[in-house]
Amino acid sequence: LAMAGRNSVAIAIDSRFGLGMQTISTTAPSPDEDDNNHGNPRIILLPNSNTLLAWTGLYGDGLGFADEMSVLLASKVRRAGGMRFDGSTRKTMNPRAIAMLMSHLLYRRRNAPYYVEPVIVGLETVLVKEDGLMEMQTTKAIAAAATTNTNEEESSPPSSSKAPEATIRYKTKTIQRPYLCTSDMLGAQSTSHSFVCSGVASRSLHGTAEALWRPNLEGEELVDICGRAFVSALERDCYSGYGAVVYLIQAKETTDGGNESDVCIVEYCISSRND
Repeated sequence: LAMAGRNSVAIAIDSRFGLGMQTISTTAPSPDEDDNNHGNPRIILLPNSNTLLAWTGLYGDGLGFADEMSVLLASKVRRAGGMRFDGSTRKTMNPRAIAMLMSHLLYRRRNAPYYVEPVIVGLETVLVKEDGLMEMQTTKAIAAAATTNTNEEESSPPSSSKAPEATIRYKTKTIQRPYLCTSDMLGAQSTSHSFVCSGVASRSLHGTAEALWRPNLEGEELVDICGRAFVSALERDCYSGYGAVVYLIQAKETTDGGNESDVCIVEYCISSRND
């Protein structure tokens, strides 16, 4: 389950790994354990600092899908000169471009498909208009106005005179907008501005997410709403459960509008009441 908030996005993944009624392993969150058998058993692919890729489906196909996606992303990075992380000046691949690459990979293997349903979440940098206008005249308009003032007596009648041309430029700022995308095993995308879900409990997830989600949720509130909706849906499905892991991708508050490097990823572990 993935939800969008204000300059943030959260994705929740359950901790049960099994096949139907057969449970193979569970790594329920338990902070008291000191071993490495703790956290999320599923594979999470992190293409860059502001994109996260997860999926449901067959575990073997998921491994092959992850490896092939890593190879394709690495080839794109080498061709473009690399992705940008903190302290670098290179451009990053936005979540929309990674989703298109994922769809291309899945459709290319349509004769022998990967039995996975990927979910891509992230923050993409967009330019939006601010409130208020910033009027600016072009050099042509300024020159026309100066010529009109100096030759006022020789000018044509007001009815036939042309007004100086001017351009109106809006004030803009850069923001990090949430991007949510899910796909089937053939690469057909489905995007949303609110939430997306995938897996065996998708029917329950649609109901609980639609009931609890609100627009413009802040980071901590988004984690709480996403976690409650996810756990409530898991308790109504016997094929899922044993806790959940929520990843929050949030843009930091900056005075210059922010960029791809001003993004942090936080992991939260949630226990189910029935575990």
